[in-house]
Amino acid sequence: MGKERYGLALTLILASMIFIMAAPSGSWAQVASLSLQAFALFASLRAAQPSFRLRVACGVAIGLVIFAAWTQASFGDEVNSDFVHLATLALVLIATPVITFGLVRQVKQRGAITVHTMMGVLCIYLLMCLAFSAAFGAVAEFSNEPFFTQGAEWDTINNYLYYSLTTITTVGMGDLTPATDLGRSLTGAEALIGQIYVITVVAVIVSNLQPRRKKDG
Repeated sequence: MGKERYGLALTLILASMIFIMAAPSGSWAQVASLSLQAFALFASLRAAQPSFRLRVACGVAIGLVIFAAWTQASFGDEVNSDFVHLATLALVLIATPVITFGLVRQVKQRGAITVHTMMGVLCIYLLMCLAFSAAFGAVAEFSNEPFFTQGAEWDTINNYLYYSLTTITTVGMGDLTPATDLGRSLTGAEALIGQIYVITVVAVIVSNLQPRRKKDG
């Protein structure tokens, strides 16, 4: 049962988000943030306990992402921003279903919802925030237009994540606003999905949270 703990994955995801928003821009900062996200995925895999083949496939994908990032940072002036956004999105899209299926299987096996289940659900919530952050950056890169009305100088990874975090939590600070119809659509989708997730999935998990049962004898 010890492998079914999502605490380490949740901690690493939080650490990567804080690092992205606080660290100065630069190639090695991007490599560090991708590495933290990769370690979070490894921890998620350990907790979810998928099949051996899936673990190997995910491990290869993670290894390739980290190798490419370190290679670009070591031999180039910077890490390609398109690669960073797409790699982040890919890592998140790998981790989210792995955690989801792992949680469902573990709840069925135990017949109860525990604090580890709740941590896994929170991991998915934060991964959604990272996914939309990467999507914002990808939109700006491929459209060749500023994502924010405040100007192209605001189109940075830390601002995308900050904006995603304030959107999914519906805080809406108002200091950053999307400039395009696609940006506004993604913003609305994130706010809607985030709130539906909180008032349904998270609420159900918390209301049915049970202490871990000790085996008799």
